Amino acid sequence: MQLSSDFQFVVRAPACVSENSSDLIRLALEKYMKQQARQQAAWLIEKHTAKHHLIPRGLRIKTLKSRWGSCGPHNDINLNWLLMLAPPVIFEYVVIHELCHIKHKNHSKEFWHLVADHMPDYLQHRQWLKQHGSSLMQGL
Repeated sequence: MQLSSDFQFVVRAPACVSENSSDLIRLALEKYMKQQARQQAAWLIEKHTAKHHLIPRGLRIKTLKSRWGSCGPHNDINLNWLLMLAPPVIFEYVVIHELCHIKHKNHSKEFWHLVADHMPDYLQHRQWLKQHGSSLMQGL
């Protein structure tokens, strides 16, 4: 998500809840970020799904404590909304990674070849997540 310098996020709350306003703002921002993550993920899935017929059964945007994403046994893709705090190419890498698990439920050579076919420079994005992921996991 790229923001211009004039970007504003407005939360309207009744005056009587001023003591908890920081919690309300955090929850409103989290809801917004999840909606944005869903839209971005849907677009990326559409972009990459046809190349190798990698079609997920469903998409969930969640708060995951220690993962960026997962692909369930029935090809449901789960993504951590905190990926919205990463550069867009990192979000795309995680979507590709999980889509490739539809075909390979492991991290075999064939799996990584499939990832590379979608994103030849995936290694640098994987490394970025290893270096910066823990600070992103701290969230908002």
